[in-house]
Amino acid sequence: MSTDEYRRKFADFLATQPMTSDITYEQVARAKTRDELGISSLNMVLVLVNYIEKFTNNTVTMRPEWVSLLGDVDGILSVLRQIDASSVVPNRA
Repeated sequence: MSTDEYRRKFADFLATQPMTSDITYEQVARAKTRDELGISSLNMVLVLVNYIEKFTNNTVTMRPEWVSLLGDVDGILSVLRQIDASSVVPNRA
């Protein structure tokens, strides 16, 4: 999946989350940092937990090394790639 496809997947997933439902793909495409999207660090962790639950059926756990990557959009997208690559169940879209 390309970076743009992950950006779209991230934006689509944010739209399903109560704390980020007002964030659009256009905002994600323009943003360089999580702060520009108005996502707090706690909410970002909750988004990741929900992403893991939805796309891996909880077969992936949070990793401490991801924390430093969650400040910018490219880092977040790289974490999503790692989550998807680590999943042991078929990806459920």
